[in-house]
Amino acid sequence: MQNENKITIEECQKLLEQNPFGSLLQMKITEAEQGRIKAELPFKKEFTNIYGDLHGGVLYSAVDTICGIAAGTYGYYVTTVDGQIRYLKAARATEYVTCTAKVVKPGRNITVVAFEITDANGMLLNTGDFTFYNLKEKEIL
Repeated sequence: MQNENKITIEECQKLLEQNPFGSLLQMKITEAEQGRIKAELPFKKEFTNIYGDLHGGVLYSAVDTICGIAAGTYGYYVTTVDGQIRYLKAARATEYVTCTAKVVKPGRNITVVAFEITDANGMLLNTGDFTFYNLKEKEIL
């Protein structure tokens, strides 16, 4: 199991940027510790739907990615088994949204991560959770 002192924002950002799809989202990791990752997703026109709001698929992809990084802080490579998102309020008229992922159940085989998405003013937009299967132990984060 990883020591939480070894988990840095820089390592998590590098991991995010090495993910070909995840890097398209241009997210910035702002906080990182074992079991908890916080990141900002920029509000870009390319990420919007026909109403001018952030597209639900972009939001889902962003939190799937961030939750996966949070799950991985326990020392495993992971893959998504299941995920759900509750769209409570449209993401609009904000410079960015913040995705906060917190592991609620780390495990040897399965890890569960809950998340919240808020706008730049802290307004809650989305909640949900993801379940990940732990593939194999990492040598390093």
